[in-house]
Amino acid sequence: MLMMKNYYHNMILSVCILILISTNSHNVVAEEIISSASQCSLPDEEFTTDPALQTMNFDIGYGPQEFKAYVQPDVSTFYQEPIGSRVAKKPQHSGWAAKFINMSTQRVRLFWDPNDGRKGSPMSTLNPFNSAGTASFPGHAFYLTPYNDESVILARFVMNPPQAVYYYDPITVEDDDDATQRNLDKLSHEEFEAYQTHVDSRNFGKQYFEFTGREYLSLYPRNKPTHKLWRADYFGQEHWVTTKETHYIDMPRDDELTKIDLVGSARVLKDGDARVLSQYRDPEPTMNMTLKVVSCAPRAFEIQDFLSQTEVDHIMYLTTGMKLHRSTTAGDGATAKDAERDSTKDTRTSLNTWVYREKSPIIDTIYRRAADLLRIDEALLRPRSKEEYPDLKSKGSLAEALQLVHYDVGQEYTAHHDFGYSDFSLKDTQPARFATLLLYLNEGMIGGATQFPRHVNSETGKGLHVEPKVGKAILFYSQLPDGNMDDWSHHAALPVKKGGDVEEKWLMNLWVWDPVYDR
Repeated sequence: MLMMKNYYHNMILSVCILILISTNSHNVVAEEIISSASQCSLPDEEFTTDPALQTMNFDIGYGPQEFKAYVQPDVSTFYQEPIGSRVAKKPQHSGWAAKFINMSTQRVRLFWDPNDGRKGSPMSTLNPFNSAGTASFPGHAFYLTPYNDESVILARFVMNPPQAVYYYDPITVEDDDDATQRNLDKLSHEEFEAYQTHVDSRNFGKQYFEFTGREYLSLYPRNKPTHKLWRADYFGQEHWVTTKETHYIDMPRDDELTKIDLVGSARVLKDGDARVLSQYRDPEPTMNMTLKVVSCAPRAFEIQDFLSQTEVDHIMYLTTGMKLHRSTTAGDGATAKDAERDSTKDTRTSLNTWVYREKSPIIDTIYRRAADLLRIDEALLRPRSKEEYPDLKSKGSLAEALQLVHYDVGQEYTAHHDFGYSDFSLKDTQPARFATLLLYLNEGMIGGATQFPRHVNSETGKGLHVEPKVGKAILFYSQLPDGNMDDWSHHAALPVKKGGDVEEKWLMNLWVWDPVYDR
């Protein structure tokens, strides 16, 4: 058994090395393209040498190893003050991420238990060796059943902070090595490999928590992000980045704002090329975008005037004739019948629809501008030709379509995370949402702020509130520099209240994935 274990571990390490080689070549190409069109205030080495990454020594049964782990800096440094001079306030919000891992060979269903006599609320379906997650609170209860029999409870979990990862492991029998061995012997080669991967990840997670104080929400091993993360060393820190995708200041004619038909490399704009519809845009050759740190943990930045009023007007015009749908939070495998039993559906009461990059030249410009802000080649945010990034298996965009969201009075989205957990079959890459760019389309309402309830600071436990302002953008990351998911990226859309100059809120979300977009 030990020989099999070492064989699979070595195979996993080989895969990781190959991924790292591919990832590094990906970044070199992207940096060359970006540097010719856009400049920024941080040199490349400051993106790649994050001081919060520290060497963690660990051993999960294969001998001593090292891992560059993210260790959250002392809160005093967020105020540019000596370490230990300040103490972080305890957040009033007690929620955090909860992840459930199915280490069995059978398909199971996850339910939230209301503990009031009602049937459980269906959350997700977990295939063998897969996982699912949600935002939860201390004392919340969940249970697992066989996929086709809700009457049998396989396991129960009661949320107990700081534990965030919960395992259903029917293979290992506590204090009975013989029974455990019999269960292991029943596994196929592929099942054993999957099971051992979770065993290793669980052991790594224990040591990661001891070193960092955070739960490891990824599946070990997961590579560091392939994209760059802006530094957030202290409150008010500013970075700048330039883009040739300047503001539209006049509205083009309707016949000029038609769907984009060009595909792949035919959409590349070289340095000497005029910007699309340049006669309607700010005549300056470049536009400066300033990122101001509003939170260090999670990393969040405010960008004023990311959109012009003309661009906002165009987006709002596009809503004419669009059908908005109730935003959902249903888990994987949920059915219409499940939705009727979903006691958690009121966590999100907004309406939304999707706007694709090809919808118009103005929408295309927003994607290109966002790519420069994120220090990513715009080609990675659209379908690509075969000659573009030939080392990447996927030719699809790393970004989702823009999500257009409307909140009426009383509507909200309670605290949640944007990241999720990929299928186990994708364990070598573990694609997940990397960054969120929120674009505000109106202002003047009472309420409606974007809240980061677990924002680390020494002044208040009420969290950070970002007020909507027309054209403003908020950028935050769902991943940490070491490849773990950032549990602190919890955020909420607070309800719009009556009595403001306007009694609704409009915004757009752009989600960018790393290392690929798992559709």
